[in-house]
Amino acid sequence: MRFLTFLLLWTAVVLGEVFCVEDVENPTNDPYIGYSLQRVTEKALLEGGFVLSCEEGARRVRIRVISLEEIPIAYTPRQRVSSYNMILWAEVRLNGRSIKVGGAVPYTLPSGGYGDVPRRKAVDDL
Repeated sequence: MRFLTFLLLWTAVVLGEVFCVEDVENPTNDPYIGYSLQRVTEKALLEGGFVLSCEEGARRVRIRVISLEEIPIAYTPRQRVSSYNMILWAEVRLNGRSIKVGGAVPYTLPSGGYGDVPRRKAVDDL
């Protein structure tokens, strides 16, 4: 996510001032992935001093999730998975240019009582 933020800010400085972040193309079954990518992109543009508006003439930022993998890396004594590596690849398209970005982050599910909070934190850390 940090690289995506840098990339968008750099592109924004080079290309213009008004941007429209379109809905994320997300083929996974997890809507939080798309929400998080869109939120981070919008935040990066706003922090760069640019305007978010989907008016005519605005530069369109399109993000597509290419792949999301969760690889088990640790097991409990009862042979249940307790830790994962989350690997996310996405494509960012802006004015005909396309850049592939990705990242990996480990996360742990200490018990079922936490729900998907550790997983969402991992998505935000990407």
